[in-house]
Amino acid sequence: MSVRIGLMGFGRIGRNVFRAVYGREDIEIVAINELAETHAMEYLLRFDSLRGPFAEPIRILDDSIYAGGKQIQVLHHREPGEIPWYDHGVDVVIEATGKFRARHELQKHLDQGADRVILSTPPTDDIDHLHIQGVTPSDVDRSNRIISCGSSTANATALLVKVLDDAFGVEEGSFTSVHAYTSEQSLTDVPARGDLRSSRAAMQNIVPQTTWTDEAIEQLFPHLRGKFKGIKLNVPVPGVSCTDLTLQMKKSVVAAEVNEVFRSAAASIHKGYLSYTDQPIVSSDIGGNSASCVFDSLATLVTDGVLLKVLGWYEQGGGISHRIVELAAHIGSRTPNEGERRDS
Repeated sequence: MSVRIGLMGFGRIGRNVFRAVYGREDIEIVAINELAETHAMEYLLRFDSLRGPFAEPIRILDDSIYAGGKQIQVLHHREPGEIPWYDHGVDVVIEATGKFRARHELQKHLDQGADRVILSTPPTDDIDHLHIQGVTPSDVDRSNRIISCGSSTANATALLVKVLDDAFGVEEGSFTSVHAYTSEQSLTDVPARGDLRSSRAAMQNIVPQTTWTDEAIEQLFPHLRGKFKGIKLNVPVPGVSCTDLTLQMKKSVVAAEVNEVFRSAAASIHKGYLSYTDQPIVSSDIGGNSASCVFDSLATLVTDGVLLKVLGWYEQGGGISHRIVELAAHIGSRTPNEGERRDS
């Protein structure tokens, strides 16, 4: 039996999740909650400025999307507590609005009948589990019902740190995320709450921003607490970002050794979510790549044997959408039957 998904939000991440699910037999989307009009949802899925057209046939009838021989009910509720997930037999809710990120908000999906919730963005408070494929254990404890997959930047950066820490040992470090502009930015200079820099035009500026990823790294790698910091530079590029990582290593390394470690890891233990390139690529070459991180071997630099700089590319929202779907398929396959759920 396939895992039944309820999708909360049909923006960039939600549509990427839809594409990642389409054609799989082990997982299906049975309901989508989105405030936008259904025909607008179908249009933006069919014609995507970054991902290109969705070639598979899709039709809209009343408040349902028909795709892959299946009916997907479209709901239009404003709050998580209003959505009757139980009525649709939903096993896992993927929270992809970017709006509801606190435990008390996510709990409402469970109260409405979902067995697990996967948050597509960083949480704003303590939840049950942060899951980064290749960094945290593949098996997720049954007690962890509210789970975050972090962010695209956290997935890429944590994977780089994991490979290097396992192979050589990491003493301390910092990173800069050279980040595609986001939907939260404006195309013109307009007042913005909080950070004044975010009020500047996205397509005309490199805009420094804070990042949650350094907090995630310190959580995932406790020996780096107080020894790892980062910053984000939003640049006028759509879709693709990179993490520029600088680390103080515990033992001497050379660039060739570092590259070979990543080449080996990408072909074996981290195959599928870590990719390796020895080609002179640029950001547009990463579009459509489903890896969490594409390691750029031509950018590896070593100073004095222990100061290492590496570069990893990632599609903003692309790779993480595949990690979300993979996690949902994995944890949903062990969802208890209805009797067990009522008794829990």
